[in-house]
Amino acid sequence: MEKSVVQAPQTEVTFVMPNTKSLGQLKEMRPDFSLTMKYKNADDWAAIKGQEVRAFFMGIKEIPNDDGELVTCGVFVSESECFIAGQKLLVEAVRNLDSRTPVAITYKEKKANKSSDGSTMIFEVRTLVAAQ
Repeated sequence: MEKSVVQAPQTEVTFVMPNTKSLGQLKEMRPDFSLTMKYKNADDWAAIKGQEVRAFFMGIKEIPNDDGELVTCGVFVSESECFIAGQKLLVEAVRNLDSRTPVAITYKEKKANKSSDGSTMIFEVRTLVAAQ
């Protein structure tokens, strides 16, 4: 059986190079905002229990867990980081919000489930509006 190879069309990429002065300033610049997405797990939330986290809700994304199962997560951008969170009650609270909705998230506590093994993390989630 003969196989044929299909060649992709050539593509031209154009970009603007920063000037040499800007390139030289890179060493002196300090890190400001992390664009690396971080997963906030139960321990991360427990460390800031009772503290409000203000962020923009950016949408819902399915992320594979360690077992390869897809977990529905909320995507958030705060003043200092980008993070995803898959805790069920938090995701359910933001699921129907528009992208870029500002929210205040406070982790309250963990409660034992009555009908199944494990526990549920309890969050207070409020939308934010501009002060007048």
